[in-house]
Amino acid sequence: MKDELDSTELLVAIEKACEYLYAPEGSLSEGQREKIRNHFQQLFQWMDGSYHLELLLEPGEFDWQSFYQALRQFFPQFAWLKAQTEEPKYGRQMYRFDFVPLVFHKSGFPFAVHLEDSLAQQFAMTSAEALKHGEQLMQELAEQNFSSERKPKKVLPPIKKAEKKTQEVASSVDLVQKEEIKQETQSKARLRAVNQKLEMVIEKLELSMLYSGIQYFSQEHKEENDWDKRIKISLREYTYLLQKGKFLEQMWNLNGELVNKTEKMTVTGNKLVYERDQVKQIKANLSARDIHFVIYECQVIESRAKVHARPWFRKPYVKLMKMDYDNLLGKAAYFDLLQGESSLLEKMVREQKDAPAKNAEEVG
Repeated sequence: MKDELDSTELLVAIEKACEYLYAPEGSLSEGQREKIRNHFQQLFQWMDGSYHLELLLEPGEFDWQSFYQALRQFFPQFAWLKAQTEEPKYGRQMYRFDFVPLVFHKSGFPFAVHLEDSLAQQFAMTSAEALKHGEQLMQELAEQNFSSERKPKKVLPPIKKAEKKTQEVASSVDLVQKEEIKQETQSKARLRAVNQKLEMVIEKLELSMLYSGIQYFSQEHKEENDWDKRIKISLREYTYLLQKGKFLEQMWNLNGELVNKTEKMTVTGNKLVYERDQVKQIKANLSARDIHFVIYECQVIESRAKVHARPWFRKPYVKLMKMDYDNLLGKAAYFDLLQGESSLLEKMVREQKDAPAKNAEEVG
């Protein structure tokens, strides 16, 4: 290595990435942090689980600090260890950035080192798609922070000291303004990329919720003899299902308002007409009185369920009757169905509002 630009201790960087991964579950306790440190200290005694990114750049100016900061922002599941330069190769500048790609698992020890799985988890894509997307994103970030070599400065005639000082100050102000504009442009570009990715993920999620709700109610549900059997589910799943049940009435009301808004709108073939007809048939089997009764049913299920808290890495769980579990599944499926339809209706309303403005622009 020619120069070490920045470095973070291995266990410190890993702990920070684990803290990000565990955030949806809560905050890490000191005991949990100690287990993380012990686990990865033993792991890295026998193997080097780190990866590195290499950049070969043409002669020019590279803002490695902004680039390194962007890497940490867009790849938060990577524990970033080191930024350094190597001896130039083939007349090109050489930069190297070391990292450990981490992934979160729900069973066993929750943190593991795996590049493809880490990318897939960060970008909500398949491993192949995520790997391609990650490479493209890194390349775009590198291009944003690189400028080609400047032309040689012109030789100026001698000037007075006062004039020289004034020019230097003006030049410094100009450089600061250019840097601010550059940073603002980069921030907007990153924000657009994040928003576009987020919109795609949300749209896929909303449609999947709509289809999963339709599929659930399309299945035949028979009365089972073991309805009073006690079953065990994770506390996370139980909380997730119960929350959907409790907010079902609010989603019902919101969905009703959107249906009224879109009743007079023209619905064409590309607006999921068949799926909306299926949703209408399912909703016709449930009355507003049934929806108002949902909160009481959830309270009854809560009173019968028993929560078992366990130490960390041995997941907490809930014991409840199979009848209650099936009841929660039905409520959650109905919530997903309504939310999926509501998202579709909201999109139709937005498109209807945007249409006149777009037509006006085209005419202009």
